[in-house]
Amino acid sequence: MKPLLFCIRLIPLKEQSNKLNTGYEEHTTKTKVSHIPYVDDLKLTGKTEEELQRQMQVVRTFSDYIHMEFGPDKCAKIAFKRGKLVK
Repeated sequence: MKPLLFCIRLIPLKEQSNKLNTGYEEHTTKTKVSHIPYVDDLKLTGKTEEELQRQMQVVRTFSDYIHMEFGPDKCAKIAFKRGKLVK
């Protein structure tokens, strides 16, 4: 799938993710970033494990609905605490 088409198809997912009110909060502007689409990739961000799980559930539901496979088996997860890599 072409990158632009991939990003266009993710617009409804973006709207659903924004309704969760989750993600990393930038400290100066208080803007929350819950997901980052890039080419044919999707990054999810969350302050807690629970936030990340809620976002993953939205992605699963969305991908089932549009019959698009996201491949969670290729996912990786990292955790930071106060800017330091935890795991």
